[in-house]
Amino acid sequence: MAEKKTAAKPDITFFHPDLLEVPANGGPPYLKGYRCRCCGQLDFPKLSPCPTCWRNEFDVVPLSRIGRLYSVSDIFVGQAGMVTPYSFGYIDLPENLRVFAQVEGDPGTLKCDDEVELIIGTIRLNRDGLPLLSYKFRKLERRWTPDENMFRGWHTVE
Repeated sequence: MAEKKTAAKPDITFFHPDLLEVPANGGPPYLKGYRCRCCGQLDFPKLSPCPTCWRNEFDVVPLSRIGRLYSVSDIFVGQAGMVTPYSFGYIDLPENLRVFAQVEGDPGTLKCDDEVELIIGTIRLNRDGLPLLSYKFRKLERRWTPDENMFRGWHTVE
């Protein structure tokens, strides 16, 4: 008698919900830091038990969405399911954490010390050929802020 094949469960389309929060109210996504309730150690991702005091009680802390690119590598021959070329890098966050992530941008355009922002995007295709969504970063374009003197060096007519 022939064995019946069971249908494979569909592959995931969202990666690591314990690392990334996408607020239901439409607020901006953020990475989840984990602060030890006993000693205050902040980690990403969650390290359990706490590497400082060996306790297992943590509070989730929203991490900054803006960071600085510490290092970057452009990948031209990659793993299955990933469209090449793509870039990976280490991002330094203001909370004194360094995060490894995919970074959007054309090869050769990303430089150390570039300011980057957290986004959600396709990091690869799952085994069913569907986009696998997770956190990644992209270069933050320079924006004018009201406290900058954007007219410095201009001559005014009185």
